[in-house]
Amino acid sequence: MQERLIRIRTALFSGTNRPDDAARELKEILAVDPGSAEGHMLLGIAYRAMGAPDLMGEAVAELRQALTLDPSFVPARVYLAHIYLDLGRNERAREELEAALAQVPRNAQVLMLLGEVERRLRNPRRSLEVLRQALQIDESSAQAHYYVGLTLLDLGQPGEAINELERVVKSGEKRADVYLSLGAAYLDARRLDEGLEMLSQATHIDPSRPDIRIQLARAYRLKGLLDKAEAQLALGIPQGTASVASPFVQHGQLEIDRYLEQGLLKLQQGQLAAAADAFRKVLEMDPSSGPANRDLAEVCLRQGQYARSLEYATRAEKLGFPLTDDKRKLLQDRLQKQKKETAGRK
Repeated sequence: MQERLIRIRTALFSGTNRPDDAARELKEILAVDPGSAEGHMLLGIAYRAMGAPDLMGEAVAELRQALTLDPSFVPARVYLAHIYLDLGRNERAREELEAALAQVPRNAQVLMLLGEVERRLRNPRRSLEVLRQALQIDESSAQAHYYVGLTLLDLGQPGEAINELERVVKSGEKRADVYLSLGAAYLDARRLDEGLEMLSQATHIDPSRPDIRIQLARAYRLKGLLDKAEAQLALGIPQGTASVASPFVQHGQLEIDRYLEQGLLKLQQGQLAAAADAFRKVLEMDPSSGPANRDLAEVCLRQGQYARSLEYATRAEKLGFPLTDDKRKLLQDRLQKQKKETAGRK
């Protein structure tokens, strides 16, 4: 029995066995030996690897069963934390990792994952502290350097973040998320050619990722290649529900990002009605979107709808996304002119 578990574990982790085949065999093993903590853990991992959101509850249940059988089974806690991260249940992920650290206090893998959990809980300074601890144990960990890069971006240190992400790419890491993060960071830094190249490479690693296509559309728009930007947006339409294979971007957020980029593209093309429609779709999903309020204010300004523009601009400023100084001045001038014209007609 143990030899079968070792074979399944090796095949599952190496990718040489289909997770559904592994799950089928593990169920057979557990029917004979339901007390196998490792068997339940591996079945939970197999369910997660299948990538279907409706199997995540089954995966959690199997890992929970493994821990019921053996509360000291640290690998089961780590994989359970991974699934909670996939599901956006960050507090639960932190609970599992802190319980694991109580047993293995200097485990680089656990510290690294806890650092990412803290980042997602919007504790970037704590995240960086934990990730530095992980790197003291394993300086060569590409995953830890990747998480450090993301954390530095959250801390508003783009130069240092890019250095970390470049280091990960140079290490030979071929994960789409790494190339996507570095490409987007390059765009934010207005290093457009480098961003375009990095995002293009990301599409070769995973052509099906809509979040990569949306960022690539942004790169082409910023370069003024609007037809190419439009083509990428057409490829960036989310299909179905989000897969746990890409846990960092939820389906609803993908739609918001795509409509935002579509609105900016239509605005640059001078198609004001289409731009306004895209930004309004964003606000239907997220009324507190600062960028959508700001950009819709600009559309209304260009359409001559000055009162409506002021409404969106005021909301955007409260959310931390004010109009640029020149557009704010233009709006005030147009409102004053409109007020004088109205008074003159009375």
